[in-house]
Amino acid sequence: MTTIKTTTVKLPAATGFAATMTQTITRAFNMVVKFFVVRRNRAAILHLGDLDDHMLKDIGVSRSDLHAVLGYSYLDDPSSALGELADARIRQQASQSISL
Repeated sequence: MTTIKTTTVKLPAATGFAATMTQTITRAFNMVVKFFVVRRNRAAILHLGDLDDHMLKDIGVSRSDLHAVLGYSYLDDPSSALGELADARIRQQASQSISL
């Protein structure tokens, strides 16, 4: 199973030119890291598409969920949206079982 995580680096505050350069470099580094994290998470979700529908149901997602989150921008992380869809489906199924 693939673990999805996000990494952010924060450097100590400085003043003047050093602060500006540090902030600029930190932002650039964080953007590069975010790009690779989003790319890795998108690849993991694409691999979920190789599973059959019964296996997807076991982990709480549907094939339509995968298609929906992969339609997001390449700058947005689809893994968090997939998790939200799965949580919503679990809450809906729990409320239906209680009302029966």
